[in-house]
Amino acid sequence: MGLASGFAELSVRGDAAARGRAHGEAFRQRIHAARDFYFDELFAGGPLDGAALEARAATVSSLCEQLAPAQAAEIRGIAAGSGLAPWQVFVLNARTEIINARVGECSALYLAQSALLAQNWDWLEPLESECVIIAHERPDGHRYVTFGEPGMVGKIGLSSAGLGVCLNILFAPHDLTGLPVHVLIGALLNAPDFDAARALMAAAGAGKASHLLVAAAGGRAVSTEFFGDECHALEPVDGVLLHTNHCLGSGAAGRTPELANSCARYDLLGAALAADARRDLERVREILSSDAGGEDALLRPYRPQSVLGNRRVGTCATVIMELDAGRLHLRRGPHAAAPFATYCVRGEAPAEVAAG
Repeated sequence: MGLASGFAELSVRGDAAARGRAHGEAFRQRIHAARDFYFDELFAGGPLDGAALEARAATVSSLCEQLAPAQAAEIRGIAAGSGLAPWQVFVLNARTEIINARVGECSALYLAQSALLAQNWDWLEPLESECVIIAHERPDGHRYVTFGEPGMVGKIGLSSAGLGVCLNILFAPHDLTGLPVHVLIGALLNAPDFDAARALMAAAGAGKASHLLVAAAGGRAVSTEFFGDECHALEPVDGVLLHTNHCLGSGAAGRTPELANSCARYDLLGAALAADARRDLERVREILSSDAGGEDALLRPYRPQSVLGNRRVGTCATVIMELDAGRLHLRRGPHAAAPFATYCVRGEAPAEVAAG
């Protein structure tokens, strides 16, 4: 394990179960800390108590076995390696669907001209220090790098097939009937190509509220909103896709007062692109490093949010992916001057190749 990015790092090889076990063993303490944080703090007092969480886990595990058996095996491997009960790790991988709070977080963009996919991932301050980056290699040589919370099989990542995935939470009533979004992302990062990724999203089922921005080397991309029982697929306009936390597929109806922060950040992304014709890596870094807009800034210092009991939410990480080159750049925390570490999914090994 290394720390070049400021996050704990790990390389794993083998089938899904073996990679999961290695993940669980290496990050045992972090996975237990994440479990404690979610179960004892975020889920406490919510509609799902301990018994209800275990029942939800049974639903999640059944869906995963049917729709994403490799990710189900990986989750069971993580549980075996970490010493947690499998149902608890299935719950961690469905935490987005369980919480579904109106948290202002995450700004993502895709630029076809330069094949760049990027986002600021905003979430709870205590979890920044627990996050990990894992480089995977399957027996068939397929590789991918995923960044996220310990114990999860997917969040933000890039594969050797040239596929990159970003995500934003959305807010809609739902009763989980398909794959939790983090499990779906794990499946997408294992997909052989863009067409297979689109087919996975189409087959993933409903009952969640999240947006996935999936793009591929060579210029293909789609913005997919899972919005309760609805699913909206949005194509690039002039080679650009932008997304924050409101439902673009709902048109003007998606821009509600409760989501003013999301609307403001979406508008800031659009204004930044309109103000400068550059579409290169440096320009994307500048956009995602901007503190303009006060509380609606794209790079967000940690501030209390009332919907989470005044817990502090801010930018845990900035991720930029060069899809054609197979490189993922990662910066920790809401710090514009902090260096990026770079990871490559091509070459001899999916490992860190540069920092700065």
